[in-house]
Amino acid sequence: MTAALLVPVLLVAVVLLGVRRARGEDGDVPADGHAVRRIFQYALLYGLAVVVAVGLAGLLGRLLGPATLARSDEVALARDLAFTAVGGPLLAVVAMWSRRTIARDPGEGRSLGWAVYVTAASLTALVMAVTGADSVLSWALGLQAYSGLAPAQVVVWGGMWATHRWIDGRVTQPEHTCVHQLAGSLIGLVTGATGLGALLAGALRVLWGLDAGDMLHGGSDAILQGLVTAVTGAVVWWVYWLRNGSRFEREPLWHAYVLLAGVAGGVVTAIVAFSTLGYTGLVWVFGDPGVRVAAYHFAGAPGRTAAVAVGLLVWWYHQAVLRRAGAGRRTEVTRVYEYLMSGVGLLAAVGGLTTVVAALADALAGATFAGGSTVNTLLAGVTLLAVGGPVWGLYWRRIQAATDAAVAEEVASPTRRVYLSVLVGVGAVATVVALVVAAYLLFTDIVRGGVGAETLRRMRYAIGVLLSAPSIAAYHWRVRRTGRGRAPATTRTSGPSYVLLLGPADRATAQDVAHRTHGRVDAWTRTDDDGPAWTADDVMTALADHPADEVVVLAESGRLRAVPVRRRADADGATPAPSAPSPAG
Repeated sequence: MTAALLVPVLLVAVVLLGVRRARGEDGDVPADGHAVRRIFQYALLYGLAVVVAVGLAGLLGRLLGPATLARSDEVALARDLAFTAVGGPLLAVVAMWSRRTIARDPGEGRSLGWAVYVTAASLTALVMAVTGADSVLSWALGLQAYSGLAPAQVVVWGGMWATHRWIDGRVTQPEHTCVHQLAGSLIGLVTGATGLGALLAGALRVLWGLDAGDMLHGGSDAILQGLVTAVTGAVVWWVYWLRNGSRFEREPLWHAYVLLAGVAGGVVTAIVAFSTLGYTGLVWVFGDPGVRVAAYHFAGAPGRTAAVAVGLLVWWYHQAVLRRAGAGRRTEVTRVYEYLMSGVGLLAAVGGLTTVVAALADALAGATFAGGSTVNTLLAGVTLLAVGGPVWGLYWRRIQAATDAAVAEEVASPTRRVYLSVLVGVGAVATVVALVVAAYLLFTDIVRGGVGAETLRRMRYAIGVLLSAPSIAAYHWRVRRTGRGRAPATTRTSGPSYVLLLGPADRATAQDVAHRTHGRVDAWTRTDDDGPAWTADDVMTALADHPADEVVVLAESGRLRAVPVRRRADADGATPAPSAPSPAG
């Protein structure tokens, strides 16, 4: 499961790489042959490192394993020998080439290509080493048979991880290590939370007597296995998050991890598990459970209860982290979190309403509520409504309160515009599709001459969508139109086409200024200025005093001052046109 976490991590890295390539490797410098060379060089280096690690781990595993195993499986032995004999020298050559490149060009360590390589190599080695450590601990506790490959994985892949972590700390620029550290934190968090959930579930099975008899067995093994997974995940989380990630500058990526992975991840896990648990109970009391043995019907209850507890724990911790970080300012990441949770609650509620309508239509078509499937469908819809409705109401009220407090900023938010537009569009499309499906089913029965209760039953889900989707689209269309009417005529302040902030380089402030001025904003750090970070309001006040097209903002006598400048002219003496607005930094 932890290996799957590499997919979003690498996708994020690829997206960042593509954005940076579009702007040039180092800001204003256009991408050239160096960028192409880095892609092939570091892709080759990564591939060779993985190949050699696989070969070495296989050979070492044979040495540490039973003698019979060392003489068996000739195909795997040939693979490991080939990987080591051929990949080892090639890896040494490419590694020396990369080392000379970094030593010769200081900008190489600042390149995003290098950052993607060291992140991918470190995380791959981390996952493989953690997998091996999990197997070693399981063997030590008597949970599985001994395999020489497990300790070999710990040694080889752990060595690869430690080497790349050491190199990362000395070569990679701090702003590029953030993705690596937060991705490692995510791997540790998910692994540790999964293990803790398994441990709690095993304990609850024993306490509730669900492990008695022949129905379930090995309860103590489940507890120990959960403990092993929790310990390995906790170690990774401590190394990556407590020692490093939690101390990072509170930038958007840091807030994205805490809010989306921590707060939202914990809440969604708890809500889904609680909903499933509640549905199971309702089916047992009012529906048709299929079996009348409580131990069988509630066999999954310990795991769901543990998921609720672990999800709430993860949510509580990351909420506390945000409070300690003083996350009082509303950022775009905060909006993404709130709109995401609102959307999840709304979709659950709409799905519940559609399901309830479908169940009622089923009953009107002739099915009786004594039929287990109809009752269970109705209970599923009620559960979704009971859970999704309050979640949507809670977060939507929070969003509306923030909009009332700062209409211009909220209405101009791209997250809000995307959220409302998506719901209006999805609602409209769902309405059209449901209308076409309902009409098709109706006319099919008309042509066949058999319109009746069965027609209503076949149309039940289309009817449910027609009763919910148009209302959702209309409501959010009205909210969008009302917001536009409440917003000032100009929601963002116009200003210079180029601003250079010469002082404490706060990226969030620079991005806010760029958002207000519609211009390009760069932030440079003064080494002789250790004062507090500037606010966007202070910068905009300074810019108002000097309405030039290109300015430098610096601190003088305890206040900010805007100095009009003209950037380097072209050979014919004309000032180059400013580049397209971009995020600061």
